Amino acid sequence: MAVAGTTLSTRERILEAAEDVVLTDGVSCLTLEKAAARAGMSKGGVLYHFRTKDALVEAMVERLTGRFEEGIRAHRDLRPQPGEFARAYVEECLAEPVTDDDLRTERVGSALIAAIASQPELLGTLREAFAGWQHEIETDSVDPVAATIARFAADGLWLCELFGIDALSPQMRSAVRTGLLEMVQ
Repeated sequence: MAVAGTTLSTRERILEAAEDVVLTDGVSCLTLEKAAARAGMSKGGVLYHFRTKDALVEAMVERLTGRFEEGIRAHRDLRPQPGEFARAYVEECLAEPVTDDDLRTERVGSALIAAIASQPELLGTLREAFAGWQHEIETDSVDPVAATIARFAADGLWLCELFGIDALSPQMRSAVRTGLLEMVQ
């Protein structure tokens, strides 16, 4: 939820409410009516910002993508150097959740990814983001094949963990992370 002392915009309040519905009732139960009720507003208020449930889900995906990009920026060095983007990407994919907000974002992410997988038209935002990230990987002044392999491995481990199907010990996970970072030195 919001940081103490901050005021959310109406749009952000609706997105937070929609996340709450997804987390408590499941993504299949997400409706504009439920998001409105959780946000303490009318359905018309939600419709002003999101004309359809798909538009709401797409905005939720955009929000998660934005958070991921913020995380990448946080891992980047102040001075550009070869492999910087690829290392930041791997670091963000494999970052351990630290706060309740981190855990919330992961839980919402898994539900949304599952939902949009059955609706390819909602994958546009993710396709665009991944195309941009791949371009950054390929132009990062390190071997683009090694960097792409590291990216896909980090994506795969992230998805496995997101869906709770990973089987790595903490020691093996750490070793894999180290190995991926070494690939993009």
